[in-house]
Amino acid sequence: MAHKTIIFDGGAVGAFQTWRWPQSDGIYKYMPFRSVNHLRMGERIREAGLARCYYERNGRKTFFSVVGRPKYGHLQLADFES
Repeated sequence: MAHKTIIFDGGAVGAFQTWRWPQSDGIYKYMPFRSVNHLRMGERIREAGLARCYYERNGRKTFFSVVGRPKYGHLQLADFES
């Protein structure tokens, strides 16, 4: 798995473009991947208001909700849980 990869529904949707791993609510830069899962994540946000995702670091998963995409290459995150 690539460094700082964002996973939704079992597949990669992008990678964080930040120095630090996101751990609190806020807007973070990411590089979107052209994938079916990225499309599905966007659909879930439109339908349900959020998409539950995670990243894996040192063998541990950190879950979070994507609650918005304010502009291209940015995700609004909330509800972190390790």
